[in-house]
Amino acid sequence: MFFAQAGAFTRADDAEAQRAKLALMGLDAKVTEREQAGRTVYRVRVGPFEARGQADAAIERLQAAGVDSTLVRVERQ
Repeated sequence: MFFAQAGAFTRADDAEAQRAKLALMGLDAKVTEREQAGRTVYRVRVGPFEARGQADAAIERLQAAGVDSTLVRVERQ
């Protein structure tokens, strides 16, 4: 399973602002929380995608809009 990560923020408000920006682009993004080095990080991700090609296409679209993004692969549990 693949995601396009469109940011990681230390403030929930910043992550929500990014999610809203992506919604205006027609992308359904989710904000998830994760503890990292003793602090909470809010990740903004588009997906999941079954195929890497779908995630790569989303990343290209994000980058074309000036959104720095990276591919994230998550193993199924």
